[in-house]
Amino acid sequence: MKFIHTADWHLGNSMHDIDRAEETTAFLAWLKERIVEFGAECLVVSGDIFDTAVPPLEARRMYFKFLASLLDTCCKNIVLVGGNHDSGTLLDAPRDLLDALNIQMVGSLGERPVEELVKELTDASGNVVGISAAVPYVREMELRRFKPESDDTNFAQNTYSGLYSAVYEAAESLRAGRDIPIVATGHLYASKLEGRPENDEGKDAKEHGMRDIVGNLGTIPVSVFPEGFDYVALGHIHYTTTVAQNPKVRYSGSPFVLGFDEAKIPHHILEIDLKKGEEPNVQKIETPQYFKFVRVSGTIENIIMQLNQLKSAPADKPLKVEVVFDYIPGVNINEALASVLEGAPFEVVSKKANRTDTLTADSFSDDTLDSVNVLRDEEVFKILIMSKSGAKEMDESIKKNYDDYLPLFMQVVEEVKNENSEEA
Repeated sequence: MKFIHTADWHLGNSMHDIDRAEETTAFLAWLKERIVEFGAECLVVSGDIFDTAVPPLEARRMYFKFLASLLDTCCKNIVLVGGNHDSGTLLDAPRDLLDALNIQMVGSLGERPVEELVKELTDASGNVVGISAAVPYVREMELRRFKPESDDTNFAQNTYSGLYSAVYEAAESLRAGRDIPIVATGHLYASKLEGRPENDEGKDAKEHGMRDIVGNLGTIPVSVFPEGFDYVALGHIHYTTTVAQNPKVRYSGSPFVLGFDEAKIPHHILEIDLKKGEEPNVQKIETPQYFKFVRVSGTIENIIMQLNQLKSAPADKPLKVEVVFDYIPGVNINEALASVLEGAPFEVVSKKANRTDTLTADSFSDDTLDSVNVLRDEEVFKILIMSKSGAKEMDESIKKNYDDYLPLFMQVVEEVKNENSEEA
């Protein structure tokens, strides 16, 4: 069976208020061409289809238009699952219509029996060529029904193991001994990603192209996926990688640059030729980028030099720039860069201060700090917890509280962001 694995489209994303509609249209047209050229019988999209719970109308229109455009191609199966940025309710709303078009949508797990997550995949002649086991992003409350009664340790690992074991049993029952592969999905944060140190269990998630760890779910080991799955198509990490060097368990990464920290890494879709019981044949296909993103950093003098170099060598595509400047009290960055940016063939879409001094509770009263927006969410929480403790320095006790409660803080941040997007 031939299929394409992609994820983390984040349709409707407007990083730093950049209009990305033309970029999205170009990608979807390119993806359709790749599907036809590869002869893909299935497209698998592993979550975060949209960037917010209530995506812009234009983003939804492009999504449905693209799905409709595949109906007359070789791709007779589409498997879509929700991610943590998606609204499961919104994705599932047209499920009956999508089912009629042979498009499998699992926006959220809810109370669905696992048997509803598995489906036969057929070719153009109606022959069954595979089984999909479509698992979306799963929230903590949804996982509780898979928690072993006799074990209160490691909630995430035990519940995910229970979930995927149940899904595999349902998929194996549907396979019924036939010589066809099973493709599972997931939208989660796995441990031991290729390219990370062996002892890195995901504590520095933002350095690896993943913006959110929510609640108590943390990182998931590859052992939760039964060996009988022939391929596990994951989403949530924005770069292309395997899990624990297992060639069957992969992140496709996002096809788009979704942050300046992702600008220098290549972005892909994965073309997979899969047979039951065999190692998948995987080809990484780099996605063409509509924009060029560049981050310049350092002292203001050094940044001016870098910006002048960009002016003298215009890019072959629209150029978006982020400036990360060494913070100097009393210096206005906009005034400092005004002359060099006049008539520039690029757009500076973000300016951030790099503070070399240690952040303390007093930082909130620093009237020279341009905005809390220059801080990461974790740094804001650090200031809050130190302020609550009345401490000037981070000691072992405060660090323990920080480590214990940071996941809960990040969960609240994510919920507030979703609420704000729904109100907008």
